[in-house]
Amino acid sequence: MENFYKAVTTFNAVMVILILFGLVLSSNVRSNLFELGESLMNSGLLGILTLFILLWYLKGTPSTLLKLIKAKGFNSRFWNDL
Repeated sequence: MENFYKAVTTFNAVMVILILFGLVLSSNVRSNLFELGESLMNSGLLGILTLFILLWYLKGTPSTLLKLIKAKGFNSRFWNDL
């Protein structure tokens, strides 16, 4: 189960990195992310709750990204630090 948790954490970190690159490089990613946030905010209480749950789920991602930077890539040191 621990390996599954590490894999999910790594997957989340990779997705955040790709989204950040997409925000910088592509206007389509910016508009899609803006539309997602806007549609969740306009969906009432359930949409706002969903948005908060998504943000809460990603709260550990910055520390994972720092571990990735300190390990200088996806290697055994990074995997063991998770």
